[in-house]
Amino acid sequence: MKTSGVTFALALIGFAAMLAIIVGSRLSDQAATMLAGAACGAGVAGPLAIVIGMTLGAQRSGRDRPPAPSQPPIVVMTPPAAAPAPSAPLATWSSLPALSQPMTAPRQYTILGEETVIDGTSSVWQQDI
Repeated sequence: MKTSGVTFALALIGFAAMLAIIVGSRLSDQAATMLAGAACGAGVAGPLAIVIGMTLGAQRSGRDRPPAPSQPPIVVMTPPAAAPAPSAPLATWSSLPALSQPMTAPRQYTILGEETVIDGTSSVWQQDI
C-alpha cells in the first residue's frame, strides 16, 4: 500500500520534470527568467501565507475565549507613623464654628453667554458668586 503511494509520487515528479524540460527548451531566455522568478515567488508566498494564517487563527481563537475572572486588587494599608507631639495644640473639630446654620444670603448664579441670568436680571456681565 505504501509503495504504490511512493511510486505515484515519483511518477508525478518525473512527469513534471519532463514537462519542465520540454517547455523550458522552447522558451526564450527572458521568458525562462520570468517563469523562474514566478516559481520562486510562489515558493516564498506559500509558507508565508501559512505562517500568517496560523498567527491570525491563534489571535481569533484567543478572542473567542471568555476572559479569565479577574481578582480584585490587593490593597495594603499601613497605619500612619506616630508624629511627635506638637508644642502648640492644633485645632480640633469641636473648636471649629458650627456649619449647621443656614447661609444668610442665597447664592446667585450667572450663565455666561446667555441674555438672562437665573436670578432674573438681564445683565450678562454681572457675575455674583
